[in-house]
Amino acid sequence: MTAFPFLTREDPNAKIKGSRDPLGIQPVWAAFGRHLVLNLTTQSSSVRGFTSVLLARWFGERLIGSGRMPAEAALDVFLRFEQVAAYVRHVAHGVADSAIRGIERVRLHLEETGGRPRIDLGRTGRILADQKTYGLWGLYSVPARRSGWLAEGPVGLTEEARAFVEQHYIRPMGRKVARLERLLVEGGRLDTRRGGDQVFQLLVGPLQPGFTAAERGFYGRDLRDGGGLPGADLQRRFREELEAADRLAQGFGRGDVEALVERTVSTRPELAEKLLRIARIEAVVAPADALFELVLARDGRAVDAVAAEVGAAWRGPLPHLDRMAFESLAVEIERASSRERREHMAVCDAALSGGDLAGAIRGVVRWNARVMAERKSAPWVTLARDGTLQVRYRGIERRLPSGDELASLWANSYFVDALKAVTRELRG
Repeated sequence: MTAFPFLTREDPNAKIKGSRDPLGIQPVWAAFGRHLVLNLTTQSSSVRGFTSVLLARWFGERLIGSGRMPAEAALDVFLRFEQVAAYVRHVAHGVADSAIRGIERVRLHLEETGGRPRIDLGRTGRILADQKTYGLWGLYSVPARRSGWLAEGPVGLTEEARAFVEQHYIRPMGRKVARLERLLVEGGRLDTRRGGDQVFQLLVGPLQPGFTAAERGFYGRDLRDGGGLPGADLQRRFREELEAADRLAQGFGRGDVEALVERTVSTRPELAEKLLRIARIEAVVAPADALFELVLARDGRAVDAVAAEVGAAWRGPLPHLDRMAFESLAVEIERASSRERREHMAVCDAALSGGDLAGAIRGVVRWNARVMAERKSAPWVTLARDGTLQVRYRGIERRLPSGDELASLWANSYFVDALKAVTRELRG
């Protein structure tokens, strides 16, 4: 394979802006989730999104390697291909949801151009305000690399992935592929009307919602089941249990954990143990997050008054809290975040375990202050000397979960929703 200069590495931490995470919970749940799902992320849940990444990388390597594009144009080729693929998936196959990054602008451009959208990198072509960060490059490239498909640098595939792409996608295109390459180099119009032009038709097959047996084998092994990553066997067994227990249709939550632990505690104890650790983390972070959201809407209120309000809604001790079980997670929590964050989380956990809601409120306030200090920012709320809450970042009023809802309260995905989505797609 031709070597290219390393130009722009995809950001491995790319995630949707506006994800506030004021308690810094994301790195903690992500660390625990990685024991079960090694390669996927919360935003990378469309198999055909990965097909688009593979094809875009292949065309980038081909066009740069043949001298038709300069090496620094690798990103341009990728983004143009992403646009073409989005229109094909929407028009030819009716995909109209978040499986297409930028679906709203795809619809708008089709309407404004009468079905002949521009493929370019300017305002009239982009399908996201920042297509590089929030499209396939930023959100799918890292999980594709972890799945063993991407060569180092901004273009190209690993040998096995390239062989698959060429055999199953490129070879059937024949000489007509030259028209697609011209569009990726120069930009221009894509005609999607009445079945679409020749370029449109080239990608209808590779981007269809259904999968061939060869595709199911390829994506199933590397994407769904973790490929050759250390620990992939546990991911495969976890996926098998999700399917066997018929837990693919709904979002991941405590019901999944309880059903799967019951199924696996004697037959697959390692899997059951990982699930129980996730359940214990969620038992504190989900109510802590809900508590902090309430605090942000209670500016000027006394801590004790807010605690009384919470107590009236929750009506008793919180379920699923176990101090000894939490202590067994402390080392991993600290490794995923920081010693100070682990200590603040432990304070909050102890307060919630003991029914000390005022202590828990003070705990989440100090927890947020620590997280903001690590980010070199001001805390969102402080405690005045008279015991009132001084909110600097006022939140939207959200309904506090009721006491009846606490037993099933769940806020984070642990990447399992993405695994479920990929598994559902490959099952058809």
